[in-house]
Amino acid sequence: MIGSGGAGLLAACRAADAGHRVLVLERAPELGGTTAVSGGMVWVPDSSVMREHGMPDSAEDALRYLELVTEGETDRERLEQYVGTAREMVDYLHAETPVRLFPIDRPDYHSDWPGARDVGRTLDNVPFPTADRPGLVDRIRRGSHFDAVTYDERHRWQIPGRYDHALVARRRAEGVLTVGAALAAALVAACDDRGVAFETGVRARELLREDGRVVGVRADTADGPAEYRARAGVVLATGGFEWNERLKRAHLGIPGTRPVSPPWNHGDGLLMATEAGAALDGMSQAWWVPAVSGRGEEYDGAPLTRHLVGERCLPGSIMVNRQGRRFVNEAVNYNDVTKAFLAFDPTRHERPNLPAWLVFDEGFRRRYPIAGEQPGAAAPGWYTSAGTPAELARSIGVDEQGLTETLAAFNPDAARGVDTAFGRGTTSHDRYYGDPLHGPNPCLGPLVEPPFHAVRVEPGMLGTKGGLVTDGRGRVLRHDDSPIPGLYACGNVAATVMGPGYPGSGGTLGPALVGGYLCGTAIGKEEQR
Repeated sequence: MIGSGGAGLLAACRAADAGHRVLVLERAPELGGTTAVSGGMVWVPDSSVMREHGMPDSAEDALRYLELVTEGETDRERLEQYVGTAREMVDYLHAETPVRLFPIDRPDYHSDWPGARDVGRTLDNVPFPTADRPGLVDRIRRGSHFDAVTYDERHRWQIPGRYDHALVARRRAEGVLTVGAALAAALVAACDDRGVAFETGVRARELLREDGRVVGVRADTADGPAEYRARAGVVLATGGFEWNERLKRAHLGIPGTRPVSPPWNHGDGLLMATEAGAALDGMSQAWWVPAVSGRGEEYDGAPLTRHLVGERCLPGSIMVNRQGRRFVNEAVNYNDVTKAFLAFDPTRHERPNLPAWLVFDEGFRRRYPIAGEQPGAAAPGWYTSAGTPAELARSIGVDEQGLTETLAAFNPDAARGVDTAFGRGTTSHDRYYGDPLHGPNPCLGPLVEPPFHAVRVEPGMLGTKGGLVTDGRGRVLRHDDSPIPGLYACGNVAATVMGPGYPGSGGTLGPALVGGYLCGTAIGKEEQR
């Protein structure tokens, strides 16, 4: 297995279940990959945990919804396999590993579409204790985006006064992990229980092939080049290419996109597999997020980018473009709202919504966290602040008249709780991140209290979603749809079943884990050559 994110770890578990000796190679010094720094959500329709919690669902509704989400670009057969295998995968995790998932009340991202659900398809991780596994917590990558809270708690505690500081401090002291770190740690523990071996600081560079079959990899290690032989096959779980500027320019075509993943995803698996003749698909797609990068933070020696989620949905904020105009319903899911940043004006031959600005008033700043900055303290230096909207517009370089007119139109709407321009707050998904204590619309509030503030927002990505074409067993395919013997792929190195869409929170990790499950199951049936 090349890569130790959720997909690679689950593939390793399944292969080890079949009696194979399994080695996981990880380029970074810690385990967990992008999974470990993520929210850890898994999108699974009609799961057993939904039924246990009295949350009705059906495969038919899930497929009706997914056909809309994927915009007709994914075959029905693949969608059916995803829905069926995802349920099976969750049952396997609960029966055979320490992973524990529970459904939350987060709506699907298109909650008003046919087949969507308001609750249950997004699964959160039960906090994972590490005290009984000495040394485990130190092997797991952790990120800067999430504290020691579940995703469900993070949502419920966003309202001022609800945050349980004592519980969070106790979890930190006891080594209790949550969100993506909990998922990664539980899967590493499952691998440890099966005797799976790990080597970190190993960067795979080239696939070894004999008689047309992949039989191992050549890699760079701290001790120099090394070869690793694989008797049953090689599983690529190396993540996307969001940190490879050349690949991004070639395939995404959008300059200045900012990754929010760890800075280790350079498309290594993609490059190795294409040299072996692998086909590619969906290379212009990414798991898009609106991103803030002006705080001067670093992670693993690279600039740390934070993505905006709840800030866009809470009352007292708007997003504007260079003309000072709103251009989107700010509360739309982060993948689709970012696509609005990429709109192209053919007359002016420009992207008018790059960059954009989150604009908010002092009341908003006092009440809500913003890109990791907690409310209550003095406004940080990376905010731009001014006494009036016109002064703020001049300071950030947007059209003064545009911003003034935008607020003049927006504020009366917000006071009435009706967004006549974009319909913000009309769906259950919009309202999920709103303030339930604010009315009449939990997503809308006037911007009236000076000083006024702005934060620059740019297109970012959780990762890329295009990659290697695989079949229903996770085998990597050539351009003629024949499999490359001995080569499998899962996670963001493989083209996602979700196509250009994003069904709900966990829509990235769900397919990644299903892919790992399929790869591990298939490789488990291979003879040890």
